[in-house]
Amino acid sequence: MKERYIQLLIAVSTVAVIGLIAIQVYWVNNTFTLKEQDFASAVTKSMSAVALKLEKIELAELAMQESSAPSVSISAQSDSTVILDYGMGGVDVVPSQRVNGNVDSADYSALTNDGIDQRKLLTQSGILDDIMGGLFELDIYKSIADRVDTLKLDSLINAELEERGIKAEFKYGVFNKLQQPEIILSKNAEFTENIRIEGYKTMLFPNDPIADPNFLRVWFPNQRRYLLSTMWLMLATSAVLLIVIMFLFSFSIRTIYRQKQLSDIKNDFINNMTHELKTPIATISLACEALHDPDMRKSERAMNTYVGMIRDENKRLGILVENVLRTSVFEQGEMKLRLQPINIHQTISQVITNIQIQIQKRKGEIITHLDASHDVIDGDQLHITNVIYNLIDNAIKYSEGIPMVEIFTRDEMNGIAISFRDNGIGITKENQKKIFDKLYRVPTGNIHNVKGFGLGLSYVKGVVEMHGGAAEVESELKKGSTFTIHLPYKHEKEN
Repeated sequence: MKERYIQLLIAVSTVAVIGLIAIQVYWVNNTFTLKEQDFASAVTKSMSAVALKLEKIELAELAMQESSAPSVSISAQSDSTVILDYGMGGVDVVPSQRVNGNVDSADYSALTNDGIDQRKLLTQSGILDDIMGGLFELDIYKSIADRVDTLKLDSLINAELEERGIKAEFKYGVFNKLQQPEIILSKNAEFTENIRIEGYKTMLFPNDPIADPNFLRVWFPNQRRYLLSTMWLMLATSAVLLIVIMFLFSFSIRTIYRQKQLSDIKNDFINNMTHELKTPIATISLACEALHDPDMRKSERAMNTYVGMIRDENKRLGILVENVLRTSVFEQGEMKLRLQPINIHQTISQVITNIQIQIQKRKGEIITHLDASHDVIDGDQLHITNVIYNLIDNAIKYSEGIPMVEIFTRDEMNGIAISFRDNGIGITKENQKKIFDKLYRVPTGNIHNVKGFGLGLSYVKGVVEMHGGAAEVESELKKGSTFTIHLPYKHEKEN
């Protein structure tokens, strides 16, 4: 897939995901707004009901105080109910109410039951005019603090809110028309400003024509948290879905880019392999044609030259095929180690001897610092030799000028460390993370004579790890690289 198509796909997918998230956030916010509106409506209705019941309670209490009014007796029928006897056949049974942890004598909210209309009762008894006269006197001489019992008010607010399904913590107070507090419980005093500014408001005794208006305000300190708690299931589900979508989106993008990189690497591998195979094949073909020339057969020296070319190029082909097959076997997990005692210093010296011609062609030098006192390990001779050869070969290939390679060995607690330092082109931090990946080749810049399949370092890391060791690299661009392998002295044989 072309790069621009991938970018277009990512752009469209990103817009779609952002749009989906925006819609989800919008619906959650819209739902929360509706919750706030429902909450405000329920609180307003509750407070209006509280104000109405307070007014009716006052009316009933005033009727009991009038000498000509029938008496209202209160008696307990059981632990949970109370009998209110108004006289003249008016009887009501109401539940007792728990207020601030104590059981009050009666639930004043029950005085407003539809079963008894106090105004009708009082009118029938002919005392309504006397009560109204008493109300005028009450309004003139009694303050709002005297007219409202905080225990009754607290009980009514609790009952009305719970009736509408609201169980949030609240603070309340009564304020006059100048917004000054008239009734504030001591425990709510520190929240006076919050109650005055943010509290829901309703007028107390709205039908009183004489007294100055006073307002009940109720404030919920944890309103937002309470509303969110009622939405936790929806919020949790939305959050989980968004996280899953974001994970799948990022995973898909990474997968697409990884597949693109693998495709590029494989294409590069095929191109390199084609080039590597074409050169020796072409050389062998030319040598074979030359050997068919009758004049060429007369010269033994020429014959030996062309036969040697064929032999060398054939050996080169064999090495190329062996590298590919060896990596394939390693990746499939079919490679088995043949463990035996290996002298690391002798192996390094042998590899240097074999590669000496290659470094002499470039007038380079290999310097050894073999300082390890214990240089014998349990390992596979063939694969350890190949590892050392690959690391020295890389150090030579990736040097721009005259290659200078230094090899160090040192003792470690349970093994030996072997380092290969070069004066090559170096490796960037980004490439260092990928250097041991299969088929990955470091960009060589202006060096165009570097050949390979990107299999060497992947093979090195795999072999070292199979021996129970580790491979690492330290490098700085334009200043060279140092590859280090750590090999344990002992390694248990695989069953």
